[in-house]
Amino acid sequence: MNREKLTSAIQTIATAEGYKFYSGEERHIPQFVEGYPALWLTPPEFSSMEGRKHGSVIYTVKLHALSEGAKLSATERSTTRCVQEEALVKLFTTLSKEMFVAEVENLKIRHSSQTLTSHGEVVTTATADVITLF
Repeated sequence: MNREKLTSAIQTIATAEGYKFYSGEERHIPQFVEGYPALWLTPPEFSSMEGRKHGSVIYTVKLHALSEGAKLSATERSTTRCVQEEALVKLFTTLSKEMFVAEVENLKIRHSSQTLTSHGEVVTTATADVITLF
């Protein structure tokens, strides 16, 4: 199904860019993230579908980019956030070139001062609607 293709494509892009890739519910992030930079994909959310035999499925995709940050100054954390933002935009741009992806819409990127683990990492979260074809 398109969910597996989408997850696989994101994993391929993320690992090619040097990220450790993880996927699962957000509550598991502290238990599984072992190194940085990391990219955590929450399960894509099925939003809508058009067509029967051929058509499109829209998934809402949420990605967390995590980088080391415990010993960074405020300036270094800000620079890391900019790098993460650029990387997330690049990832979704690359994803939009996949044959089964029609469009990536409503990309939103949010920087957080809260960490997702006890490691003090820098976190940037991206959400987007990915329109896939079947």
